Amino acid sequence: MYKVFLVDDDELILKEIVNTVPWMDNGFEVVGFESNTNKAIQIIQELQPDVIFTDLKMPTVDGHSFMKCIKEKGIQVEVIMLSAYGTFEDACTFFKQDGFDYLLKPIQLEEVQLVLEKLANKLAKKYPIVKETENKKMNESFIQMLDYLKIHFMEKITLERLGKQFALSPGYICNLFSKYYNTTLTCYITDLRMENAVKLMKESNYQLKKIAVECGYKDYYYFSKVFKVHFEMTPSQYQNELS
Repeated sequence: MYKVFLVDDDELILKEIVNTVPWMDNGFEVVGFESNTNKAIQIIQELQPDVIFTDLKMPTVDGHSFMKCIKEKGIQVEVIMLSAYGTFEDACTFFKQDGFDYLLKPIQLEEVQLVLEKLANKLAKKYPIVKETENKKMNESFIQMLDYLKIHFMEKITLERLGKQFALSPGYICNLFSKYYNTTLTCYITDLRMENAVKLMKESNYQLKKIAVECGYKDYYYFSKVFKVHFEMTPSQYQNELS
């Protein structure tokens, strides 16, 4: 799993983010969090996380200065900025420092979900592994689980649910997705949903909102954002190219 470290001067916000975001389902593990930026820098040097979520407005060191310090120390890490007061100038400064993404507070789970999927895809390319794809080497329960996901991908599926159903621990399932597909559970499900979306566009007369629902997305706006990340165009643009 990819390692995440959180930095925010408000400990309540830190704990809320730790407890509400489905980290493991997305292939991430929170290895630590800190409200003191100076302590955070020391801990980050020791833990070497893959990703840092940091607040923008902090009393001693703001997010930009904190990010600059991390980069100057040669720490290779993806940074997501959190802000309730961010301006256009703040966003420009952040991306000029090679920041990965920018989230507004209070954070919305769907927005975090989208960022985590993009992160997982980038990190998989950044740290490639040799994938093992021969079914004979796979855990039999894992094979059954993959078959299950191909049918039930439109449902709300979590590692906890799959673990109970197929008698596998959530952490072990994470490792199996990484080992055989170099991906995470949520990215795997998203791929299945996007494949189905394209299939429905080609083979049915469904309106896009119905296609979104058929693929497991109640919110068409969110479906459109996921689709655009996946195909670099909106569903309507993709549909127009098919006609």
